[in-house]
Amino acid sequence: MLVAKGCAGRCTFFIAIFATMIFVTGGTGFLGAYLLADLIKQGKQVKALKRNTSKLTYTQQVFEMKWGAEGNTLFDKIVWVDGDIMDIFSLEEAMHGAEEVYHCATEVSLRDENPDEIITTAERGTENMVNIALEKGVKKFCHVSSVSALGEYDNGKEITEDAYEEFAWKNSPYAIGKHLAEAQVWRAHAEGLSVLVINPSIILGPWKGKAGSMSFFYFLEKNSAFYTPGTMGFVDVEDVAAIMIRLMDENKLNERYIINSENVPFHKLFTDIAQGIDKRKPTIQMGKTGLHLFRLLNNISSKTKISSTMIEHSSGTYIYNNRKIVHELNYTFMPVKQSIERSAKYFMNERAR
Repeated sequence: MLVAKGCAGRCTFFIAIFATMIFVTGGTGFLGAYLLADLIKQGKQVKALKRNTSKLTYTQQVFEMKWGAEGNTLFDKIVWVDGDIMDIFSLEEAMHGAEEVYHCATEVSLRDENPDEIITTAERGTENMVNIALEKGVKKFCHVSSVSALGEYDNGKEITEDAYEEFAWKNSPYAIGKHLAEAQVWRAHAEGLSVLVINPSIILGPWKGKAGSMSFFYFLEKNSAFYTPGTMGFVDVEDVAAIMIRLMDENKLNERYIINSENVPFHKLFTDIAQGIDKRKPTIQMGKTGLHLFRLLNNISSKTKISSTMIEHSSGTYIYNNRKIVHELNYTFMPVKQSIERSAKYFMNERAR
């Protein structure tokens, strides 16, 4: 578009009118908050979905953590729209005018309670999203799946993107929901939607309260002597957000990518976390028998329940192959130790308040 000289005020207006509109779900959640912070910093025009009861406090804190004094100004550029992925009518209105979609909204849970609700929300919510995206003529649709949606080998055999076809239905409700949600995305692709699916491993990074990977820090604050024998994949939230944007901007579409920095034994993970929060290093291994006993005692006395899935994941050896994304983007991941140090600093600052 050609613009005449001397049109300073009008230029901004026309750029805003013709800029690509991006629609984001899950912007009040962990990954979504970091994604919004990067999109807005890059000058993108963004609408973000939220429930009318959602609080924006932590999303704003992420902007401040990342961008300092500029954070509040950048945060104010988000166009928030009320709605729910389970409400088709609200999605039709909210997604209007969007050319690109990042679908981050999900309930991350490895617990066994309310399995039907977890599965239905993931599958039906994603079905609604891709159906409206097809109806509205969205050009690119990025779906945040999980390595949980893939088949798993608890024997050290590498897990690649092709493991989706080997999924085990005896898995956790969260994993089943993610697998079925991803199936909806590929169904929509067959109907003409250009899609991108990312499968992150466990995402690390500063986050509020005991949610997500921050639960490791709260556990080790009280139980730093113990560790589990397993190995799992981990990745920093900054890397996940950056990779999503690059894949979309570079049109690396209609592919699935595992997003994983390193496969780390829990003993090393717990040791690094304990060091970061000034606790003693773990020395006592809790095998499956000990974990099941701990689960029994915990679930009797605590409101925070431990599921059998948590025990399997913390005691098994799961190795995730990241060569596809490294090759595709020539990408260098943040080391897990560095990611832990960032989260530990945040944890200690929150504790000091």
